[in-house]
Amino acid sequence: MVLTIPAGYDEPFGDPDEIKQAVGDLAEVVRMPTSDVSWAFSRVMPAMTQVYGGAGRVYPVDHAWVSDPGRSRLRFAYSPDDRKRITDQLISDALQAAMAAGLVESRTPAGSQQRSGRVQGVIGSRALVTLEDMSAAMVWEELTLPGVTLDQVLVKGQSVAGSYDRDSRRLDVRAALRFTDLASALAAVNQAYQIGDVVLAEVAAVSDDVVTVRLLPGLVVELGREAVTTNPNDTLSGLFSVGETVTGRLVALEPLRLRLDDVDDEEPAKSAPSLLPGGPPWLRPPAPQPPGVAAPSPPAHSPPLAAPPSPVVRNVAPRQPTPLDLVRRLSPAQQPVMARPAEAMPVWEQARVAQLSNELAAERATRKALADELTGLRGRAAELEAECAQATRSIGQLQTRYRGADLARQRLVKQLKSAQSRADQPDSEGPLFLDPEDQFRYEVTGEWAQRIPAPEKAAKPLATYVLTPGFLDSIEQLEGISRAKVVAVVVEVLTGQAQHIAGRDVHQLRSGSAGSAYVRRADGATCWRVALQRESAAARRLHYWRTQGGYEFSRVVLHDDYRP
Repeated sequence: MVLTIPAGYDEPFGDPDEIKQAVGDLAEVVRMPTSDVSWAFSRVMPAMTQVYGGAGRVYPVDHAWVSDPGRSRLRFAYSPDDRKRITDQLISDALQAAMAAGLVESRTPAGSQQRSGRVQGVIGSRALVTLEDMSAAMVWEELTLPGVTLDQVLVKGQSVAGSYDRDSRRLDVRAALRFTDLASALAAVNQAYQIGDVVLAEVAAVSDDVVTVRLLPGLVVELGREAVTTNPNDTLSGLFSVGETVTGRLVALEPLRLRLDDVDDEEPAKSAPSLLPGGPPWLRPPAPQPPGVAAPSPPAHSPPLAAPPSPVVRNVAPRQPTPLDLVRRLSPAQQPVMARPAEAMPVWEQARVAQLSNELAAERATRKALADELTGLRGRAAELEAECAQATRSIGQLQTRYRGADLARQRLVKQLKSAQSRADQPDSEGPLFLDPEDQFRYEVTGEWAQRIPAPEKAAKPLATYVLTPGFLDSIEQLEGISRAKVVAVVVEVLTGQAQHIAGRDVHQLRSGSAGSAYVRRADGATCWRVALQRESAAARRLHYWRTQGGYEFSRVVLHDDYRP
């Protein structure tokens, strides 16, 4: 780690003693002045990896940062007021680099104890834990899982246990972490989710054609453009940001496959697993975006930068002699004269002293002006860093809004194609089958073929079903609902989609008022009810039975008709 001392200061803005105490022998902490030393350092370092002017940087053990400077983040500080911030950032970077390099032992160090306690709160990258003897301990984010924030692991009131180091008062909970390897993560996904579930995932990496997401820290899935968008002009790097949470539909478990273009806005996502027993879901649904995203506002007006006195000419070589240099050049015989009263000095000496005094005053004024200018520039740099952070947040919000709009567009395109397909069959031609049930089955198969994308047909086949004798009559007799709508909802039921669409309100039919027993036949079949319409008078419902062999469609009814 390199911590630089800014020009005009004797100490760095960060606290090297606190950093060294926190990282111990995991990192070498070097202080470097902003001078010829820092310029020489910059000349020999790869492009974009230098550090100077009060900033700090951690260089990981591996050399990946040479070609990817983002792996060695440059931490800025602009004044002593930034001391805590840059100190905490450098400590975090050093510990994360040590964890990634395997320098932090996972085994219990000598002198540590196995202790348990309760989380009192999570503040940033630290969690305060009260141990069983009422002593305090801290859990450090950097000593849990790389790329996972502490509030994704711990929550207030949670019971935790781990290895406690008395010297640092740190509680190491890594031994209790779950789903950090591929085998346990796959087992957790198979246990927590089913095919068709809407699940949460975190973007781990993104390029123009592939986005990589992780369902758990030890389990990543690569998604191509075809699983995200149908717009050929979209680049995935323009739609996603690393670290954001997205929703997708699980379409296969072996091998694991997701789609991000098949999720309705109203569909709730299944809760993500917890990484520690009793902990929070490690991923939370994306926060709803406001109707509009305001552009970053310009910073408050900054005081004008002090301009150096004019004229000021600064030459590097040769250096102009300072007043002190001129005084030192005086011969010993002349120097005592300087201490004589002014009236005792020769006129030429008085003129020389006046000249030197004026030069000294000018040098001091120039130095003060440059110091004021540097202070202003540091303030402006801090403002620009805040603007950049705000712009990054705005970009993320716009990406999320665009993806939502694109999903809505794709759903409308599917609906339009389905409607056009039905419209292309003139009514004058009449049914294609003499048997009404054969005609209905043909329509169901056609809707399924149009609605389900080719890559998903194997995962979403039509389940086995039968039609009761009065089912088709109920469709013809009940007004206010189109036959095409009934066919579409039947497909949703048979493919398992209906239960994931909030607007369908799928639930078992009861024999009476709320709290009464569910309707069940002697053969064990259960009666279910799904909405065909919502928020309309006498909204229509579809009743069907779930049997051991599949589905049995019973009737299309009005909202207040609860007969099976």
